Amino acid sequence: MLDYRLNLRTNLRTLRLACGYTQQDVAAALGVVRSTYAYYETGKSQPDIETLVKLSRMFGVTLDQLVLPGAELPADRFRVKHRPSENPQTIGGLTQREKVLIACLRSQGF
Repeated sequence: MLDYRLNLRTNLRTLRLACGYTQQDVAAALGVVRSTYAYYETGKSQPDIETLVKLSRMFGVTLDQLVLPGAELPADRFRVKHRPSENPQTIGGLTQREKVLIACLRSQGF
């Protein structure tokens, strides 16, 4: 049985930062509290398959790329096609509510 937890938690943080989201942004898009999402990133708990699908849609990667060891995350597949800002709170001048809305839409496959 593959232990995907280490790869998942690393990729979640990498993808979140590359997209300029806070843990709160992603949690709001998933409909969970921030601490629940933070536990996904630290490996203290694992998301169910429905949540994994939402996360893969939100970040624009396949489930394999999200969880399987050896499935690399090509930088050109990130939704944000530039280096993350020094301050992830300032992606394109979007408000916090706009970032959460975008994350929600991406998690639903839009």
